[in-house]
Amino acid sequence: MSRAWLINQGFFQLSWPACVIGAAYGWLWTGLLVVGVMALWQLNRVNRHPLDLRMIAVCLSIGVVLDTAWVQLGLLNYTLAWPVAGAAPLWIMLLWLALALVINHSMAAFKQRLRLLAVCGLIGSPFSYFAGSRFGAVEWVAPAWQVIAATGISWAIILPFLFWLAREIPPRESAKGDDARARPPEHA
Repeated sequence: MSRAWLINQGFFQLSWPACVIGAAYGWLWTGLLVVGVMALWQLNRVNRHPLDLRMIAVCLSIGVVLDTAWVQLGLLNYTLAWPVAGAAPLWIMLLWLALALVINHSMAAFKQRLRLLAVCGLIGSPFSYFAGSRFGAVEWVAPAWQVIAATGISWAIILPFLFWLAREIPPRESAKGDDARARPPEHA
């Protein structure tokens, strides 16, 4: 295991408690600190993957729609609902950012294990939302079976989709240009 892999995964493992437990206590700064440092470290020139910025855009887009839908459908209410009540809060968007930053790095091996990701999404996401509720970061407003079904089925689709997308979309030419600048020019 490389040092970069360990650092990336370490930040990812710290992001959930920093964001969720931080939100439960009204501390947005804990999530901002951990995920912010993760982003700064991961997006520097040495560690950045050509698809990182695109995965961030995709994850944040899906996250704002999905987690806002949970609120609007009356399934969940988030503590520290900032910046806009009734929408996905900043702290949960930080978790989406952290996810985007591991897809092409410490969790890249899962790009070839999409069925396993679907099972993990189906089972793991309801547990994550449940754990968040036990800490006080989120409240299950609807009956438990509805929250479990909605989060589990959604994540069973979204998680493998994100990893599939990361292996299917080619890097942009500008990202290749970064690699080209690092090599000496070829002469004929």
